[in-house]
Amino acid sequence: MRNNIQIDKEFNIISRSIDNATSCKVIEVGEDCFKVKLKNAVKYEKGESCELFAMTPKGQVYFETLVKEVENDMLSIWFPLVFKYLQRREYYRISLDKQIEFAYENQLIPVKIIDLSAGGLKVFSSVELKLLREYKLKLDIENKILDFCFVPIRIETYQNGFICSGKFENVNNSDRIALVQYCYRKYIENSIK
Repeated sequence: MRNNIQIDKEFNIISRSIDNATSCKVIEVGEDCFKVKLKNAVKYEKGESCELFAMTPKGQVYFETLVKEVENDMLSIWFPLVFKYLQRREYYRISLDKQIEFAYENQLIPVKIIDLSAGGLKVFSSVELKLLREYKLKLDIENKILDFCFVPIRIETYQNGFICSGKFENVNNSDRIALVQYCYRKYIENSIK
């Protein structure tokens, strides 16, 4: 695990409060802990539990640990006892059966979500979407409405419509982390069934 925690490595970090979601950069690595500088001014406390995740060549690494010390926008964090690689993709993808609407040039286009990740969507639409155009959408994730911009990158003709895969553009850290956590929890729930 320690070889994944190097100076200048960026992680996403969150405490039990979603409002504490931000990214951070490793600025020092010690014997039993490492120090990070937070990108945004959020409040952490000594002894508080936090989750960190980042992409590595082996996939997305995830671990939980505790805050050792707090100095303004810098945290000393204990090395985790355990960690796991979640997947080789950058983000978990979950199946989802949900109707939403895309907004494009004063037009609302109904689509059905096939799967969702923190990076984008796969949807079914009876209307052919345009590649590399920006479609606005609102997504309800656990009673929190998130606004996204969806950009189609692949479109396939399907029975009575089109299957479109695309990515989210300009997503803020808090919304991205909310999606990562939501998709991870749903993945765990589905694997237990």
